[in-house]
Amino acid sequence: MIAGWCDRQILAPMTFEGYCNSDLFENWVEQFLVPELNAGQLVVLDNASFHQSQRTQELIEQGASSLLFLPPYSPDLNKIEKFWARLKQYLGQTLNRFDLLWDAVDEAFRYMS
Repeated sequence: MIAGWCDRQILAPMTFEGYCNSDLFENWVEQFLVPELNAGQLVVLDNASFHQSQRTQELIEQGASSLLFLPPYSPDLNKIEKFWARLKQYLGQTLNRFDLLWDAVDEAFRYMS
């Protein structure tokens, strides 16, 4: 799952199968995140290797937004990590009601948004 966090709301959520890499993250930024951003917004990313591509920076700046990287080893400053923890907790409590993980994730996003 990839998503943004803005004003205590999830932004541009996307689920995918497999693992995240620069190509997948850049596509998410271009197709999902940038269209949701307002000019002048600040996009804060942690230091995951797939966040640090030049293309990601260019896409965000083309959308008239700025990019800021958190200091290394600062998960307490990364507000979306708290959302992911709540999402995992919700999924742990409700997963047995669904046949497919995708359905459980969709329900969790609807419930938590």
